[in-house]
Amino acid sequence: MSSKKITDIKGRMVFDSRGYPTVESEVQVDNNFYGTSISPSGASKGKKEALEKRDNDENIFLGNSINENIFIINNQIKDTLVGVNIEDQVLIDKKLIELDGTNNKSKIGANTTITVSMASLKAAAAVNKTSVWEYLNNSSEKKLPLPEIQIIGGGAHAKGSIPIQDFMIIPNGAPDFNTALHWVFKIYKLAGEKLYSQNKLYGVADEGGYWPHFNDITSVLDFLVKVIEDAGFEPYRQVSLSLDIAANNFKFNKKYKMSNKKNILFSSNDLYDYLLKLIKSYPIISIEDPFAEEDIDYFKKLKESSPSYLQVVGDDLVVTNTKLIKNAYNKNAINTILVKPNQIGTVTETSNALKLSNELNLMSILSARSGESEDNFISDLSVGWKMKQLKVGSFSRSERMSKWNQCLRIGEKFKDKYAMHKIWNF
Repeated sequence: MSSKKITDIKGRMVFDSRGYPTVESEVQVDNNFYGTSISPSGASKGKKEALEKRDNDENIFLGNSINENIFIINNQIKDTLVGVNIEDQVLIDKKLIELDGTNNKSKIGANTTITVSMASLKAAAAVNKTSVWEYLNNSSEKKLPLPEIQIIGGGAHAKGSIPIQDFMIIPNGAPDFNTALHWVFKIYKLAGEKLYSQNKLYGVADEGGYWPHFNDITSVLDFLVKVIEDAGFEPYRQVSLSLDIAANNFKFNKKYKMSNKKNILFSSNDLYDYLLKLIKSYPIISIEDPFAEEDIDYFKKLKESSPSYLQVVGDDLVVTNTKLIKNAYNKNAINTILVKPNQIGTVTETSNALKLSNELNLMSILSARSGESEDNFISDLSVGWKMKQLKVGSFSRSERMSKWNQCLRIGEKFKDKYAMHKIWNF
């Protein structure tokens, strides 16, 4: 009978979807089973997010190398975790947190801890000769998450071409996951054709969505609604819009810069009025980080003034941190959280954030980062943790499609093939 104790841990440098060095860990059990996982990296980051460690040597990968991270994994982390039961995820993560010893993972880096933590969970599933999602979810409730997919990228994902970071669609009326992706395919391809024919297409942004030329935000929204309708779908009832404002990225000196071409500056109240107008004018059912973190009172104001169906999502505001989630909830600032494992640094801390969200009756969305990889861990995690929504970027680029493809593989095994969570009913 094989042992379930960790026998080796290896770290190595690989590259993410933007071509930057990132950390991969390999956790071995009984020299026979193993799990590997790659740390993602975000372009848009919350100020209280757990820190990503880099060597900062300008002579190596322009300061982006992670040699020290690899040394830490191959020495300190290996020495700490060898001999630990692979099925004790809480203990593994506790030891990683203690080894770092800081509140924000600044000593060894959240990009170091999360890759070891995720690889450990994969190894535990391997020891049990099952997939990660089946290892986590042994209940009868097996459904795929509702996809949230970027069509147009802006903000930090497209060099600030449009201040808003993500213009997304949610196929909320689709009967199952396979149909949802078919609807997305039709809309994504038609959007590309229209942008090209109108001479508005620059390329694709970090997450695979189109990088277009538009003069203002309402022009983008008008375009997307027209594409949805021309593709044969009814806004709200079948396909709706979702926005990631990522307002942290365009607030300067207490003002929001609403255009890179013109000197259009909004106060927090101006932005509130503007967003409320958009919500009432377009089929928007989810809006993420509508204000900068310090404007939490405006989150509350927008939430209380918006339709009941609208998701007001905290991402940079809460950074998968239980203390910040509880604070935002107490202030009535949000009704939904975004969950990103590398924001907090371990699987256990991510799980705690999700548990708290469920206890507070908040909706939760599992999310990838703009700097991704072929690792499709979060697809398994979404089903394993019974999460109702998944956001991994657009409908192009391999690092994005690998997540959607893994969802399709998982959905094949359901008794109710490709069953998907339903959230809105218009």
